[in-house]
Amino acid sequence: MALDGKTAVVTGAARGIGYAYCQRLAADGANVVAVDIEDPTAAVRELPGGGDKLGLVCDVGDPSRVDTAVGTVLDRYGRCDILVNNAGVFPFTDLDHVTIELWRRVQAVNVEAILLFARAFAPGMRAAGWGRIVNTGSGITLMQNRDLAYMTSKGTVHALTRALANELGDSGITVNAIAPGLVATDGFLGRVRTNGPSTEEVIARMTAMQTIKRPSVPADLGNALAFLVSDDADFVTGQILHVDGGVTRTGA
Repeated sequence: MALDGKTAVVTGAARGIGYAYCQRLAADGANVVAVDIEDPTAAVRELPGGGDKLGLVCDVGDPSRVDTAVGTVLDRYGRCDILVNNAGVFPFTDLDHVTIELWRRVQAVNVEAILLFARAFAPGMRAAGWGRIVNTGSGITLMQNRDLAYMTSKGTVHALTRALANELGDSGITVNAIAPGLVATDGFLGRVRTNGPSTEEVIARMTAMQTIKRPSVPADLGNALAFLVSDDADFVTGQILHVDGGVTRTGA
């Protein structure tokens, strides 16, 4: 169990990619704290492994609720060793219709929550001389996409990942991002159903762009995460790892 004794906090963890992250971390021996705006308690009960498991309800776009979640983690475990910032919202927005309230909500959940959790947990990582922060970015930043608020937020996630890596690298803390392509999670499929083409058409279109001709599944991201949080990746930081079957062939 490579992560035995480590405590991992995963946001956006009740389902989809976030839950796949929890499954892999738990299987590798970590204590896992699943944080989500939906109650993750039932999902947490199904996690493998012998480490401790905890589900926390938290709107990560609300700084006061982030503070409460952080306090619960520190009271129970003393520190967080692995922080996986996966929570995100992705409404369709364009310049003509986006409201400032919606814009700020997207940035609060997708970007500012990363800052809040990192600021809270970095001191414990520094004291331990070891830490892993992994953010969920997106391949959308390299595509011709008109999803204004979401695309902007994920570009900022990539930049924030590199900025944190610069600041924390001499403390034994690595900071990286995983940038998925299209992953057929319930959340994504629900979004597609309300915005035009069928899910089958969207998946087929993306798969045709890939070098590896099969749809992406959440476990693909979990496997990448397992490497980035391991000691094998202790010389890897500030990277945006595109896990998309070969759609992206240049990093940004």
